[in-house]
Amino acid sequence: MEEQNKRVSLKYHELNPDDVEEILTPDFVGRGNRTGFMWNRDQHKRYWTANRGIVDTIHEQIAEGDWVATRFTRSGVHQSQQLAIEFMQLKRFKDGKIAELWEYVNWEDVPR
Repeated sequence: MEEQNKRVSLKYHELNPDDVEEILTPDFVGRGNRTGFMWNRDQHKRYWTANRGIVDTIHEQIAEGDWVATRFTRSGVHQSQQLAIEFMQLKRFKDGKIAELWEYVNWEDVPR
């Protein structure tokens, strides 16, 4: 199960909007640290569709039970600015799909 979850997590980081239904549960919820921002599966698909130039580079990924932790750098142009921001995500799996995602980023490192 852990290896399967890691494979789905890797597919998640390909950032392909066509994969959303395959890798996220219908009741998926994403949560951002500090901002309290939450998003659902449809919002996730719209974000990936609008930001096709973004690339995730995974540095580490570990799995235990229903959870996968991934540390990665997300690079690309956002609001006309080239960015490379390090993230940490905790993903909870249910029936082979991501049901919940907690995203952590040090916002002090993000240019404004």
